[in-house]
Amino acid sequence: MIIETIKILAAISSIIGSAILAYRVTGILSALSLVANCHEVNIQQLMPIHRGDIHNLGNSTAHVEKAQKKGLLITGFVFLIASGVLQLISLVMANA
Repeated sequence: MIIETIKILAAISSIIGSAILAYRVTGILSALSLVANCHEVNIQQLMPIHRGDIHNLGNSTAHVEKAQKKGLLITGFVFLIASGVLQLISLVMANA
């Protein structure tokens, strides 16, 4: 009974950790994409063939800093590590 409970907790921890990390990675990639696009626009406006006003898209790195949310990344990794530890414990208990 206890071994099954530990296996269930390991699976739940794995699911929660994976979901948190997937959410954070999506946010970080979105912010990096925005920054790369802003950089590309700035470079194109500085090229000699550009006509019209030049708009400086500064502070785009603030979007990346905002998207990082390191607490959620750490939480996701903690859940995944807990899942691995719980799985190891259940294996040890099953073979004891």
